[in-house]
Amino acid sequence: MAGQRNSYGKRARSQSDYPDNGANKRRNAGDDREQFIVDSEDTVYRYLCPVRKIGSIIGRGGEIVKQLRVDTKSKIRIGETVPGSEERVVTIYSSRDETNAVEDGDSFVSPAQDALFRVHDKVVAEDLHGDEESEGHPITARLLVSSDQIGCIIGKGGQIVQNIRSETGAQIRILKDDLPSCALPTDELV
Repeated sequence: MAGQRNSYGKRARSQSDYPDNGANKRRNAGDDREQFIVDSEDTVYRYLCPVRKIGSIIGRGGEIVKQLRVDTKSKIRIGETVPGSEERVVTIYSSRDETNAVEDGDSFVSPAQDALFRVHDKVVAEDLHGDEESEGHPITARLLVSSDQIGCIIGKGGQIVQNIRSETGAQIRILKDDLPSCALPTDELV
């Protein structure tokens, strides 16, 4: 009987598909989690964002994160605040088979990588523009990586991470200890 409509095209309240008969305005509260299921074949990044800067990613009413999802064709999930942690985990992922063109139009990256760069840009933007004294200070990105995937970053004998350091000039450290409380027991910090 649920789903039938009256002569005006409206459902009768007693025929609602929702158990609370309309008492809850957010009808699917909590039910949208199925859109955030990570497939084993997905490209996934787990970015640590300082709690004080999470608003620069979320935006008022979630408008910024929604726009990032649309612009990059990726999925972005903001983790809950964890007691004792000054950071929140931002999980960014997409199918590994999809690509987005980079600004120059000649290069392509996964939608997740595109979103990761944009999220990081939003987080550091206020530091870069807000203070002339910040010029010359290093910019830090912190990512959580599962222990079973860390070898993909390090490489045999540390060759991959050394190549990344050489090509980018970045300082890269991989830590197993002193993880933030929002990390999983199987995580390492890059």
